[in-house]
Amino acid sequence: MYPRVLTFAAMDSTSGALGRILFLLSIHQDVQNKLRQEIREAKKSGDLSYDELVALPYLDAVCRETLRVYAYHPFHYCFN
Repeated sequence: MYPRVLTFAAMDSTSGALGRILFLLSIHQDVQNKLRQEIREAKKSGDLSYDELVALPYLDAVCRETLRVYAYHPFHYCFN
């Protein structure tokens, strides 16, 4: 007989990832400054569209590295 499994996911994973990224940026000021510079350079021509935002290489690298190091693991509760 298999135990019943309850999974908590959805928005918790997104908020957790964003919280971790912001926390790490606050610790690593050099990364924060480089990321800020990349965003400011891209924004010189006005507001960024979604396509322009996801095309920023350093922003992508920061997000991917944070998710690699701190991979999201949903909570599983098993009830017998």
